[in-house]
Amino acid sequence: MKQGIYVHIPFCHRKCGYCDFNSYAGMDALIEPFIEALHREIEASPYAGERFDTVFFGGGTPTVLSGDALAGILEHLTQQFDLASNAEITCEANPGSVTLQQLQVMRRAGFNRLSLGVQSFHLDELRRMDRIHTPEEVVRSVEWARTAGFTNLNLDLIFALPQQTIEGWEANLRKAIALQPEHLALYALMLEPNTRFYHLYQKGKLSLPDDETQVAMFRLAQRLAAEAGYRQYEISNYAQAGYECQHNLIYWRNEPYLGFGPGAVSYMGGKRWTNIKHPREYIRRVMAGESLEFEWERLTGWDAVAETLMLGLRLLEGVDLETLEQRFSLPVRTHYAKTIDALVQRGWLEREGKTIRLTQEGLLWHSEVAMAFFEK
Repeated sequence: MKQGIYVHIPFCHRKCGYCDFNSYAGMDALIEPFIEALHREIEASPYAGERFDTVFFGGGTPTVLSGDALAGILEHLTQQFDLASNAEITCEANPGSVTLQQLQVMRRAGFNRLSLGVQSFHLDELRRMDRIHTPEEVVRSVEWARTAGFTNLNLDLIFALPQQTIEGWEANLRKAIALQPEHLALYALMLEPNTRFYHLYQKGKLSLPDDETQVAMFRLAQRLAAEAGYRQYEISNYAQAGYECQHNLIYWRNEPYLGFGPGAVSYMGGKRWTNIKHPREYIRRVMAGESLEFEWERLTGWDAVAETLMLGLRLLEGVDLETLEQRFSLPVRTHYAKTIDALVQRGWLEREGKTIRLTQEGLLWHSEVAMAFFEK
C-alpha cells in the first residue's frame, strides 16, 4: 500500500467564480509567515521517517510562492520523510503565475510533474471564470515547462461552462491535445455552494449547457482523447501509457496520505482529519504550538468498505472484491450481492471475475452507484 504527502498552498491572485477550494486572494502579507508556519508543521510531524511515494503541492495556486520557497519546502519534506527514489512530485500551477526561471528552480529541486490549470483556451470563457491567464500564456507555460525539463505534464480543462457550446469544447480539447501533455484532467463544471457561479445560477443569471449537451461533451472528450493515445483510467482523467497520476491513485484506492497546510486533509491509521482552514488562524496555532485539527472521523467496518467502493469505482479498472474482503476482513461479496445484482441489471455495473466496474453508462451515474453501497 502506497502513501502520499499533500501540501496546501492557500493563496491565489484572484478567486475564481467556480472555485470552492480553501483558497484566498489578497493575502500576500501572510505568505512569509505562512511559509515559516508550514516548515514548523512539517518539523513537528509525528510521522517523521515514514516512507512516502508521492508528494503533491496543491492550492490555491502554489506558484504564487517563489521557486526558491517551493524548493525549500520540498527539501524539508525530503529531510523529514523517507521519500521513494522514484517518488512522483507534482506542483499545480496557473499559466499566469509561472516564469521560466521559477520552473527551472523547481525542476532542479526535484519536482518532476507539473499540473497546469488551463481550464479553457477561449479568452471569453477564461474571463467568465475569473481566470487571470490568456490562451497565449498557456502555450508559453507549456514551452517553459519543457525547457525547464518537465517530462510529465498535466493540463486541466473544464467543460459544461456557462454559454459553452460543443464546438467550443471540441476546440479546447484539440488545442490541449496539440500541446502533447502526458496527462489530461477533463472535469465537468460543478456548482458548489458559496461560489459566485452558484449564487448566479440560483438567481437565474448563469446559462449552462443542458444535461444532454453535457453528456455529449463527456463522450466527445472520451473519443478525442482515445484517438490521440490517451487512456481513460478514471472518470475525469486520461493519460499516456505510464503517466497516470500516482498521487491521485492513492486517493482513489483509499490509501494513506498526510496533509500539511491550512485545510489540508490527512488519512493515516484509519483516521481522517482536517487542519484548521483559515491561513491566519493556521499560522497562529502553529506558532503557539496548538493543535491544528479542525475536524476528524474514523471510519470502520462497512462504512470504510462503502467509502473504498465509492472511491475505487471512479477508476475504470474497478474494484477487486476479494482484495477488499482481505483488507477489511468482511464478507463484501455476500453483503452486497443484491446491491451489485441490481446495479448490473440496471446497466451501471459490470462483473469480471472478482472485479466490479462501472459501465460506460455507469460512468455518468457514479454518485448514484456509490450511494447504493452506503444504503446497506
